[in-house]
Amino acid sequence: MKVSLVVVLAAAASVANGFVYRSDGCPEPYERLDATRCVLADPFKLRKFKEALEFCSGHDGNLVTYDNCPDQLLIWDYIHSEETLASKSYWMGATDEEEEGTWFFTHEQRVVPMGNPFWKHGEPSMSTNNNCAILQAAANHRWVDISCTSSANVICLRNG
Repeated sequence: MKVSLVVVLAAAASVANGFVYRSDGCPEPYERLDATRCVLADPFKLRKFKEALEFCSGHDGNLVTYDNCPDQLLIWDYIHSEETLASKSYWMGATDEEEEGTWFFTHEQRVVPMGNPFWKHGEPSMSTNNNCAILQAAANHRWVDISCTSSANVICLRNG
């Protein structure tokens, strides 16, 4: 009886806000990325940009964003830790849908940095049809702008 009660209490303690938390402190299905963030990648299902936003939001997260070299390397290392992840392109939470050529991160409304080291050479293309950004596998996961109705895989981040 005592063992059953302990198991029930332990299970209850790991559930909060509808999420089951792993031993690393991240809610399932996320895993620990660094000391303050959790990551969730889905390399198996392609989604359009708005579907990717909804997927991350539904998991209490946001599409991956970064604007500094340490975070760029951290995300690159995560993607390249497994061949299944490394062979895919992923949506970023960045768009210039509101004003062509003015890129913003979707969940923070901060301006997206331009040029090296983030964007692939020649990107963004300034095409009025390419208003969303991906981490493109063929460009070693540098940023490339594509149509928001194209399909890519998803990486979500959340604090945790």
